[in-house]
Amino acid sequence: MPSIGGGDPTKEFGECMKLSEKGKFEDTVQCLEMFKARYPQTKLGQEAELRIGDAYFAKKEYLLAAEAYLAYLRLHPRSRKADYAHFRIGEAYFRESPKAIDRDQEYLESAIDHLAIVIRRYPNSPYAGLAKTAWQKARKRVARRTFYIGRFYYRTGEYKSCIPRFLEVASRYPDSGLADKSLFKALEAALELKKIEKAKEAYGMLLSDYPDSKYTKSAEKKLLRRIKN
Repeated sequence: MPSIGGGDPTKEFGECMKLSEKGKFEDTVQCLEMFKARYPQTKLGQEAELRIGDAYFAKKEYLLAAEAYLAYLRLHPRSRKADYAHFRIGEAYFRESPKAIDRDQEYLESAIDHLAIVIRRYPNSPYAGLAKTAWQKARKRVARRTFYIGRFYYRTGEYKSCIPRFLEVASRYPDSGLADKSLFKALEAALELKKIEKAKEAYGMLLSDYPDSKYTKSAEKKLLRRIKN
């Protein structure tokens, strides 16, 4: 690792970046930490704070990366690179979340929040499109997990517990591809509880929002059969 001395800040910062280009990310972090300590309150010092997050991200240490970007935003909330920091936080939290929906997804909501900030506050940002794509993927994963939990409760006969999960998928994640199926399962659970009015509400939502869905047709048959009986 190059020594950081009282020389040219631009040259010293460049030496830190050379370490990153070589894939020596641990050395990059150390170099940038020393650099920002020597040159606080400077533009390059601020840039070093941001690049520390990049180095952690490149190492796939996503939580450390998110912490670095968050620290940057706390210090520089009006930075012109705030859109980038929010995007990288969202991406880091998303990548930290396991793909398997039956595992803990504690960071997904944070990912969604930061990606949404980019979409709302910085619509003209070069990261807005990427943020929207990642935001949609994160929301779909949350929807899948919520549906998974609802289906588990349904299969174990805990119908009161499954209905709110299915309705949450339908109301909060209509673009998940699971909304019509969730409403159908909510209707089935309501029928199991003999809550005909609740079942009718679910059917009404299906008929209104998904008139051509196969689940709407199945729901109609199930509801009419129960009413007749």
